[in-house]
Amino acid sequence: MYKNGETALNRILELVAKCPKELQEKCFEVLISGYVQLEVGGVKPQAPIGQIQQDEQTQRQTPPDNPLVPPAVLSRFKNTAKRLSVAVEKLEALFDFSVDPFAIHALTLPGKNNAEKTRQVALLAASRSYLALGTWTADWQEVKSMCVDHSCYDGNHVANLKKGEGNVFKSIESKKTIELSSGGVKEAEKLIKILAEESDQ
Repeated sequence: MYKNGETALNRILELVAKCPKELQEKCFEVLISGYVQLEVGGVKPQAPIGQIQQDEQTQRQTPPDNPLVPPAVLSRFKNTAKRLSVAVEKLEALFDFSVDPFAIHALTLPGKNNAEKTRQVALLAASRSYLALGTWTADWQEVKSMCVDHSCYDGNHVANLKKGEGNVFKSIESKKTIELSSGGVKEAEKLIKILAEESDQ
């Protein structure tokens, strides 16, 4: 019924003999129970300690395949990284995937004044929207919130964005959305590339 039953029993008895007298009965029960469970398929055999350590080391050395980026948007991240000639890891380092929808990490935006920074924020928000949803359209509230975070939100907020309408922005619907033009998409990708390349410095 059991493969190598006699050999296993002899080994169990040898091990039991090494136990203190008062624990031999319990030791025998545990070892025979483990053997029976192993034989009937109740327990998988444990790998030797050396093998377990080697497996753990191999797992640590093998980098996971983009574990942070949600699977639904991974292809856009890979395609964008390839198009911009930056590593996917550098692109994903710009975003916080611990929240849903994922957000942009705190970073320093280029720009000499509030008007330039406001346009950069809109480009960055539209880039996040593209990577998340596939559209180059920024949410007005997200842009406003990011402008507050970057200290570039002022009374000229709408005027600063309107200056780029036509060249950078296809349409600006106050308190709704900001859609990028084809020129704006190029500017946004250029900004993302610069920020991604600076992310490890």
